Amino acid sequence: MNSPKIIFHIDMNCFFASVERAENKELVGKPIAVAHQDPLYRGMILSPSYEARKYGVRTTMLVRDALLLCHGLIIVEPKMRLYQEYSRRFMEYLESVSPVIEQASIDEAYLDVTENSKTEHPLELAKRIQDHLLTELGLPCSIGIGPNKFLAKMASNMKKPLGITVLRKREVDKYLWPLPIEEMYGIGKKTAPKLREIGVNTIGDLLKVDFSKLKEIVGQAYANALISRAQGNGSTEIVVGESDFQSVSNAHTFDNPVFDLSLLKETLKVIANTVSHRLEQQDKEAQTVGLIIKYPNFRQVTRSKALAKPTAEAHRIYDVAEEILEEMFHPGDQIRLIGISATRLIKPKAEMKQITIFDNLSEIEKEEAIKKLLKNLKANFGETSINRGYYYRGKDNE
Repeated sequence: MNSPKIIFHIDMNCFFASVERAENKELVGKPIAVAHQDPLYRGMILSPSYEARKYGVRTTMLVRDALLLCHGLIIVEPKMRLYQEYSRRFMEYLESVSPVIEQASIDEAYLDVTENSKTEHPLELAKRIQDHLLTELGLPCSIGIGPNKFLAKMASNMKKPLGITVLRKREVDKYLWPLPIEEMYGIGKKTAPKLREIGVNTIGDLLKVDFSKLKEIVGQAYANALISRAQGNGSTEIVVGESDFQSVSNAHTFDNPVFDLSLLKETLKVIANTVSHRLEQQDKEAQTVGLIIKYPNFRQVTRSKALAKPTAEAHRIYDVAEEILEEMFHPGDQIRLIGISATRLIKPKAEMKQITIFDNLSEIEKEEAIKKLLKNLKANFGETSINRGYYYRGKDNE
């Protein structure tokens, strides 16, 4: 019988702000926020320190709004090359601890320490990693420890900064279920209000709600995935190195700056279709989706989100990009270019469909028929003859 996996999720605390402090000790202990300087203070907060967060300063907030909350807030211009260099050092050190490492973003990674734990207690190892990163790089981090990636990720969020938290599967009823549904990894800001409408206010409520109602909101496959995670299940596979520096992206430049949010969203739908098609051509799925925005002054901003489950589907790519757009866009913004990037690419895993008593057999058969039809059309008329794309699900059809 295989012993349970021991997986760390290592999450750097206020990464950009912490790097700035590592470079400039005079910023230590002061409320700072990394954001683009703008004469009208319309830059977006990328990373506030914990001292700034005490005043209510949050990521994606406008600088002008943040200054109203914290008059002594120090705004620091972002230095992406510097952050990438610190990220490289961070990952390089983790690789010296365990070769089984998956970089989830510029400031977080999963580490399989099952083998390490045979000679060193996981808590002692976590403390050693945390101390090294703080003393050698000047970077504080929180570490979540669990039997799978989902529980490790949830654990790392439970105590910040400089937390070390263990979340065992047998403890999900005590520590996971009482959490607000918004705190569940994989639940976006658009999905959470819809879940609350059907009585899902906490993670534990996912196991009590009428499955048919849950399926109407998030779809059958994702509904099953959410219930599985609420039970403490998750992937234990660490994707080592395969996804580094791989990406697919597409963007559109407008003839004139656009300030109409509905037009931006319609453009994103087309871009999502293109990105999805390119992923399918390469037989890849993305683990991270990013939004690219360029303003008339040529300032470009990119913001991305890691996905709970890899995808190449246009509607899932669009949903994430739309959510980021709604967080970043403010009335009056003028957009010159908008695009989508799909990164951390991996090969799709062949999955055996598990049919449960909750599944709608007619829907499964319909989906399989569509896949078969598309395959036949492409075989007869070429790969580019037809593709599945983003479709709009109106409120009456959700």
